[in-house]
Amino acid sequence: MIRVDSDPACPNILHLIEWFETPEEYIMILERPDPCKDLDKFCYEQGHLEESQAKWVLVQLIRALKHCESKGVLHRDVKPQNILIRTDTHDIKLLDFGCGDLLNDSDYKMFAVCSFLIFLGLSGTLDYFPPEWYRYRSYRAGPATVWSVGVTLYNILCGTLPFKNREDILRGRLRFTRDLSIGKTGLTLNFTNSSEIRQDSHPVRLAVTP
Repeated sequence: MIRVDSDPACPNILHLIEWFETPEEYIMILERPDPCKDLDKFCYEQGHLEESQAKWVLVQLIRALKHCESKGVLHRDVKPQNILIRTDTHDIKLLDFGCGDLLNDSDYKMFAVCSFLIFLGLSGTLDYFPPEWYRYRSYRAGPATVWSVGVTLYNILCGTLPFKNREDILRGRLRFTRDLSIGKTGLTLNFTNSSEIRQDSHPVRLAVTP
């Protein structure tokens, strides 16, 4: 988190004010936007976001993730629960780098998620894992990030997850639960740290209508 908070800072990443180390733990003092809620709760109370709201959230989220990439950091746990949204302006802050890692071009072989929660089936992060993790037990930073952003976008637009289980993720058949506009693609953002993509992997390019 010190890396991503170094100058020039990103307005869409929660600011680390101070931190302390004790023999048992690290203590971090973070900014708290006001008024704010985590994006998951905000969307739950509304049912879903309107397209204009979701578009603004997505642009800010990608800005935050591109900043992480520029600092050599992989967040690795993008989901609505790890995003704060100001309820008045809809500005967002990405938080919780506890599952993060240094960015590299090679395959990652694990996710930093509590194995006990996985065993109990209580880790919501599993819903945001890319299909190549389930198929190969490995993944690249760029494609995995784009996948989690896509799942997050579907979630905030439709008020539910796009896939119910591992089998659905591997099958990859996406159905929308509400009518959405198509629009023209005006902005294309690409996470470029992955030099190779498996042929059966999902695309690493994400388009946003401005």
